Amino acid sequence: GRQRDFATGHRAPASDLRSPSREPTAAMAQDDEKPVVYLGAAAGKYIWDDVLKGVDADRDDVQGDCISKYSWADGKNRVSIYIELEGLDGVADDAFVVASGEKDVSLTIASLAGRKRRFRLPNLSHKIDGVKLERKRGKNTVVLKLAKKEEKPWLSLGSAPERSWATGF
Repeated sequence: GRQRDFATGHRAPASDLRSPSREPTAAMAQDDEKPVVYLGAAAGKYIWDDVLKGVDADRDDVQGDCISKYSWADGKNRVSIYIELEGLDGVADDAFVVASGEKDVSLTIASLAGRKRRFRLPNLSHKIDGVKLERKRGKNTVVLKLAKKEEKPWLSLGSAPERSWATGF
């Protein structure tokens, strides 16, 4: 008999089928040493570049100067955005610059580990009246406190952080 591979629609010859009752042969041992080849939708899923093996996105900063890792919380009168980065506790207060418009917010850190770092949300879900920066010393964290223009719940923060600064603020 033959068995159908439902991902590709191909039929495998009966000689390729293995059953628990068959004794392992030298040919089977050779088959086990071959690299696994994935077919169909999974073909690219398990292929990784050797360059990225062993990379820690938090430690090795693969994103560059743009800060894209953050969390947020919705409160009654304000929305808080939490940004945690290694070494933030050692940054001087005057190295932080926050700015906001009616529906955008940004943070620039003049120098963190010798590099300028930036965070920007260009299209917030709702309008804001301004932003304040709060530092969480000992936790390498800063909090952007966005003052809500209207007291209503935010189900989402808005668009993803901007990764390209070519467009400016």
